[in-house]
Order: sequence, then C-alpha cells, then structure tokens
Amino acid sequence: MAATDDIRSKKKPGLGRRYGYPVLGGQKIYGGTAVGITADRYAVPAGHASAVKLIGFAEERADNSGGATGDLYVTVEKDVRLIPLAGAAVSNIGATVYASADDTFTLTAGSLLALGTIDAIDADGVWLATL
Repeated sequence: MAATDDIRSKKKPGLGRRYGYPVLGGQKIYGGTAVGITADRYAVPAGHASAVKLIGFAEERADNSGGATGDLYVTVEKDVRLIPLAGAAVSNIGATVYASADDTFTLTAGSLLALGTIDAIDADGVWLATL
C-alpha cells in the first residue's frame, strides 16, 4: 500500500545528508516517504515502475501531480530513521531492507529495490540506515 499523507519519523540527529532531485511529471511524493530515482534522474515514489534505485526519504511533500517533469524539486535525506518493519528480530541487524511502496518495507527481495540496512532494533522499533 502507498502512503496517502506525510509521514513523520524519528531520526538519529546529525547523521543525515540531503540532495535535491527534480520530480517526474504527474507524481506526488509525500514528506517522510521513501523515494526512488529513474534512469533519467527524476524523483518518484518508491515502488514506482520507473524507479531504478531507491535514494532515501523525502524531507517534505512535493506534489507535481499536475505539473511537467522538473517543475518541482524534492529534497531527499539519507539518514538513520525508524521504519515500520513487522517481524524484524535482532538477528536481522545488518540485513538489507527493500521497499514495495513508499511506506511499505520488507526483508524479502523478490524484484524489489534495496533502500538500506537495519542499523539497530531497540524499544522504539527498527532503525534503517539508507544506502
């Protein structure tokens, strides 16, 4: 399932890097959701059919659903943040995490793109370190 609104996740302070990418025309990227990039370097929601690589999480919403490719830019953060990941155990620390949608994560690769690795699991939940 894909996100229908912005997501506010806990993040480890001081660990992030930010990059700006033009958004593909007709796409809406919600703040706090996983972002992919096309072969032509346009940002799309994770799980989009044209994504060739997952690059991090949107800092804020970028609604280019009515615009042309490149009309808007989205700031993407690479960091360590909490994600919802059912069934993860301490033995999964270091395992690769894949995204099937912009807010849906799994440890099963299949044909999915990798987003990062499990950095830690604590009382707050699963911490993902983006690639």
